[in-house]
Amino acid sequence: MDAQLEGFLNQLGDAERAGGRVLHELTEQAASLELQEMLRKVGHDEGYYAGEIAAHTRRLGGNASNKTGDFVEKVRAAGDFRAKLELLNRGQRWVIRKIEENLAAVNDDHLKAFLVVMAKGHHMNIGALEQALKDGLA
Repeated sequence: MDAQLEGFLNQLGDAERAGGRVLHELTEQAASLELQEMLRKVGHDEGYYAGEIAAHTRRLGGNASNKTGDFVEKVRAAGDFRAKLELLNRGQRWVIRKIEENLAAVNDDHLKAFLVVMAKGHHMNIGALEQALKDGLA
């Protein structure tokens, strides 16, 4: 496996694990059951993406990271609950941007398809969290 691709995938995996941990913590802090369910769903997505990234990395001959990115501490320090959700969405946008920046260099069709779907999933989750903020759930 190309070292640059392996580094990119591990960076994404580290970020997804961090996002999953953040979402677990935020779910416990959410005031409404609706928001708790939404955050639980988004957290489930993060875990799924992290697992799939590791599987693709191994399938392509790389070593999958099991680290968690530093995003967890950034969110913990973000202030109130709303600020944490806004930072979470910025993190989701970062993942989309990284996928878009690196997608052309991905030569494996299965991985490329997965990354496209992952970016779309992040777009949907961003929209759901933005709506929750507008609706005053957070």
